Amino acid sequence: MATFASSDLLALWNDYAGRPASGDAISDANKYKRLARAQDVVIEDLAARVPNPQYSHAAYGSTPTMTAVTGNQVFTFGTDANSDPSFPIGKVAIYTSLGAIPDAPWVEGVDYLWEGNQIRIPNNGTYGGTLYWRGVAPAEALSSSVQPTLTPPPARILIVYEAVRAYAAEGNKNPELSAQMAQEYGAALARWCLTLKTANVNRGARSITGLRLAEASNL
Repeated sequence: MATFASSDLLALWNDYAGRPASGDAISDANKYKRLARAQDVVIEDLAARVPNPQYSHAAYGSTPTMTAVTGNQVFTFGTDANSDPSFPIGKVAIYTSLGAIPDAPWVEGVDYLWEGNQIRIPNNGTYGGTLYWRGVAPAEALSSSVQPTLTPPPARILIVYEAVRAYAAEGNKNPELSAQMAQEYGAALARWCLTLKTANVNRGARSITGLRLAEASNL
């Protein structure tokens, strides 16, 4: 099993929370629920700061398409593992073709109206073609059989920190541990945000100038 798989996160949770690996009053299934909730928190935190690494979601394997409803006037982002409407995050962009990615996204308020878990064609219009979207999709709840989707894998230590923090905060059972894990989480989140933001050499030039690196080098 790869490092930072579900079983690794469970073992780390037991270590940090001071819980036994076997014979515990808290079942593994209950611990995985805590880890699953924590993964959602981490993905939300990273998506608000550096979403790109989370775009290649294991649930799709390729750029996902939108689902047309209401006579091609409304398009949804599909459904999550609970069959609830997906609510993508992380600077979602809509495209009319794969070739339009990344330079020609639809413009919100002009080409479409944003309605959270769906978009609508303005002015009572319709669209008959395929629409693609890029963003961070909701993660399937991790368990003993469902692996975490947070990328890169070493960043999954954030899941453990948050899961233990939330556990220790339940009923104020261990304020000292909760505070310690919150501190660990904050430091690790800042470090990973910086790591991910500087991982691609092109990102620095484009974020400052709005140009690709090759274009910026000619300035």
